[in-house]
Amino acid sequence: MKRFLKIIASGIGFSSLGVGGLLFSLLGIPILWLLPGGPERLRWRTRWVIFRYFRALAGFLEWAGIFDLRTEAIPPRKQLDGLLILATHPGYLDVVILLSLLDQLTCVVKAGIWNNLLFGHVVRAAGYIPALDPTMVIEAGALALARGETILLFPEGTRTLPGEPYAFHRGAAHLALHARVRILPLLVACEPPLLAKGHRWYEMPRDPCDYSFRAIAPLDLPWPDLTELSPSQAARKVTAWLEDRFNQEIHAAGHHTARHEAVHRQDP
Repeated sequence: MKRFLKIIASGIGFSSLGVGGLLFSLLGIPILWLLPGGPERLRWRTRWVIFRYFRALAGFLEWAGIFDLRTEAIPPRKQLDGLLILATHPGYLDVVILLSLLDQLTCVVKAGIWNNLLFGHVVRAAGYIPALDPTMVIEAGALALARGETILLFPEGTRTLPGEPYAFHRGAAHLALHARVRILPLLVACEPPLLAKGHRWYEMPRDPCDYSFRAIAPLDLPWPDLTELSPSQAARKVTAWLEDRFNQEIHAAGHHTARHEAVHRQDP
């Protein structure tokens, strides 16, 4: 019975994403366009609506018993200005929860979302950065960071299998090198896995998942000058360094457990 109720709650959550995205695109964005302030205020207002909506959605899913949320050492929002947040990505709800915890984030979104009929208008109005071209992402990201914005990026590129060592794409390293900003590592863990890669919206564990978001101290690049290396070599070096730091933190915290099969258990 508990699992059945969670499946219903999950269905409501996923449906609300589609319906909410459509209504906001058709009605909300045009209304926000009519308000004074130009594109900058439109971006701020759109992000505020996203923040409030995802906060309500995350609260509903937690209330429904799908997960218990824990946060640790996440700095106050004002201390994040100009930082590059690199978050691990074990499940579909990671971005929902992060956007419910931190307002006014600049996200890097996949081409599929940028061009999506439901969400494309929303992410454009929010001033998010489309991952259409690597060079554009690096240049647009560096400009946003220089303006004091906070960028959220998943360096793994997609949801990854629980329990596996981290393997990052080089885009995060290229951006960090180009912008020369501090990096805030954010370790996301969920036990048992929830909506991980390959899971469907109706695959719900019997008991609430332990969903944790733990920040570690911001990092500065350990090499002040990498001009002797090509951009590709420098990015490879920084990527290896980031992977090592993230994997050290996870092993130290004891989060690399055997893959949990609780999602497949049946209620007695």
